[in-house]
Amino acid sequence: ATDMNLVKHLCSTVVDELTGLPIQKITAMSGDTETLFDFRVNINQSTIPNAGYGAFLTYLGARVLKRQPLERSTRLMKEHIVDNDIDTHNSLDAETIGGRRMNVSLTGDNLHHNDNSIYWTKKRSCKFSNYLKKKGHPRSKSLPPGDGSSGEFDESEVDCVIHQEVEKLRKCVPKGEGIGFLGINQESDYRPDNEKDFWSYPNGMFQLGRYGPHRPEDRKTNLHFDFKNFIHNYEPSEWSYEVPEQKLNRSQIVDITDDTTGEVHSLAKKHTPIYVNEVGHNSKLHSNVLIRDKHDRSVYYYVGIDKEHAMKKGETVELLVHYGDHYEQVRERKGYGRSNMSEHLASDEEEGAKLRRNFHEREEVEMDISSLKVHEMFHLIEFLSEKIFDPIDNSLRRSFLENGCDGNSNLMRWRDLIVRRRLHWVGEKLSRRVQEYKADEQVNSNSEFMTSIIESLQKWQFVSMPTIINQLNQELSRNLYDELTEELLYQARSKLPSPLDGTIWCKLAVDLTRKTSIVLAKFLFCYLGSFNIRKQFLGNALLEQAKNYAMALRQGYNVVNDQKRKTTPDGDDEHISNLSFKSPRRKINREKLLEESNERMISLYNAPNTIRFGAAATMADIQAYYDAVDLCGIESYYVPGKTQKVSECDRSIVSYYTPDSSKNFIEQCPQFFWMARSVDAIKRGDARMNEAWYLENQVFLVVYLLSSSCVDWEHSSEENGNESFSLEKLCEAIGLDQNNAKNAIARGAINPTWPEPD
Repeated sequence: ATDMNLVKHLCSTVVDELTGLPIQKITAMSGDTETLFDFRVNINQSTIPNAGYGAFLTYLGARVLKRQPLERSTRLMKEHIVDNDIDTHNSLDAETIGGRRMNVSLTGDNLHHNDNSIYWTKKRSCKFSNYLKKKGHPRSKSLPPGDGSSGEFDESEVDCVIHQEVEKLRKCVPKGEGIGFLGINQESDYRPDNEKDFWSYPNGMFQLGRYGPHRPEDRKTNLHFDFKNFIHNYEPSEWSYEVPEQKLNRSQIVDITDDTTGEVHSLAKKHTPIYVNEVGHNSKLHSNVLIRDKHDRSVYYYVGIDKEHAMKKGETVELLVHYGDHYEQVRERKGYGRSNMSEHLASDEEEGAKLRRNFHEREEVEMDISSLKVHEMFHLIEFLSEKIFDPIDNSLRRSFLENGCDGNSNLMRWRDLIVRRRLHWVGEKLSRRVQEYKADEQVNSNSEFMTSIIESLQKWQFVSMPTIINQLNQELSRNLYDELTEELLYQARSKLPSPLDGTIWCKLAVDLTRKTSIVLAKFLFCYLGSFNIRKQFLGNALLEQAKNYAMALRQGYNVVNDQKRKTTPDGDDEHISNLSFKSPRRKINREKLLEESNERMISLYNAPNTIRFGAAATMADIQAYYDAVDLCGIESYYVPGKTQKVSECDRSIVSYYTPDSSKNFIEQCPQFFWMARSVDAIKRGDARMNEAWYLENQVFLVVYLLSSSCVDWEHSSEENGNESFSLEKLCEAIGLDQNNAKNAIARGAINPTWPEPD
């Protein structure tokens, strides 16, 4: 597609004083005629649910040349050819200190000859071409000396009547307001054409504007951007593009967010491209905007309206683009990625899914740190300190000094607290890398780089948190504890897999995990005093909390397994909800469901592999049906997965199950003594909830594995030798046999898996 020419003096962007949003007027000239098309771009609420603002294009109509100007332009253009193969038209490439590159265009009166126009009359173009063959380029510094000649091309020597006519017409047009290929037309030469529809794609597009960069600091290496993105809770990734050009031998990112806040900066907000939403994977949405890289370092948006979606005068359409494959991780976080739709992957609205993604990002940060050279760390810390730490830290200090953060202050944002804490976390990881530098004989530990690094990392420590935590209002403290919870669960991830994931942990276990993490966070990070004394109180708090949840579990057990009632009272739903596992109701792969004959379901009994609870519950219900069929000696009326598609049940509860008693099976089978069943089967009394399994796997392991991963209890003994927290004390508190507890630890936390769906 070729670009339609923008008539620059008829294009403008202003910011509405009331809304602060840009309003853009565009006049584009057809690439093959001199017809003008007028548009207006307004920013309003998007038609896409939960998408925020959107950019809307209104077609204001077309303008065509009047008869005489049209005949004049047609006649003159026949005598012109396009010739822009002149070196001075080409932009130059410049590089600044720090590796930033830019394009430089040469400007000047008649710098490119022919009044800087690419349209030459045939006679003048022929004369100029002959001159170049003899002399070389007229602007070249290496021109051969002539016979007294200056080496310049004398345009006045070319007697061209057509050119003289064009020059005369241009003089009648105010400077900078010429329209058309030759710049000889004015607005008064046009008349409206209200019947002319607009479409141009794929033959042509017009530029909506630059997406970014708008400032030198909008260009970053992927290393600096990735750390900024993590520190700002992944918001910058929603507004960034990777461009082909590298910077300092690393991938370069165009980032239009403010370094301090992580939000779109004020200059970018004044341009309409950032408000263009995307079609994603929604086949009902149509993309009418395309993305182009300029000079491999700048991102521009272009509007392309095809014939099928041709616009009539007065019609308005929302501008939509496809951000590309690089945006898929953001789509998944928001809930409209491919995996969200095909594999029922949850968005960040669900804590378990959000943590899984955030853990991956933290692992990426640690991997980046592990490979940093000293000079790379120095420049990274310099960037993070100047652009993020210093302004955020000063803002927080100012908020506490002026307001005491009494809950009514508007100066403090919860995002700033998260940023401050993440800098502390990153600083701890960087400090470990510094210790590796010190142990390396090839690294000068006394260098200015190392001295500066150590001083900066000391400043990043969030030592004031115990002082400020009690001054925070409810929203601020809740978000800070959420961040601390993520840190602790990340630390325990190898032993406590997929925390807060409702498909693997029942609601009771999810609540216990969250509250245990908060208790740990309070005593580890938010309380002052001797560490051993704090651990003593921490141990008591953990034991008391575990005891309460074990009691809640048994209450639920008594209610759910009550065989005397014939109906399920409404009050029982809370207990069932606390003990059940959620399922995304994925389709169960037929090949994993049927045996080789395709006539019966694969037997779930004595299965050697653990599977997802929702799938196991569905398969168990089918197995129960087949058992009844075999017992009664009747024929089955359907084959699951063959005559009827089968999905995971939406909620399941783990029940009792007694397999064969062979020793080999007991030692090897991870499903020994338990089986997931649907909630309906439990309600009907077809199965009974397994209290022992829940106590071991959903209460004991949560508290023990999380606490042992985050606290060194071996050095927490009091002078009298009594430990504040231990396996023995935890078992006593929740009423669990120690041998069963040790077996549970040996098995590890249950992390069922299931093959990917079709």
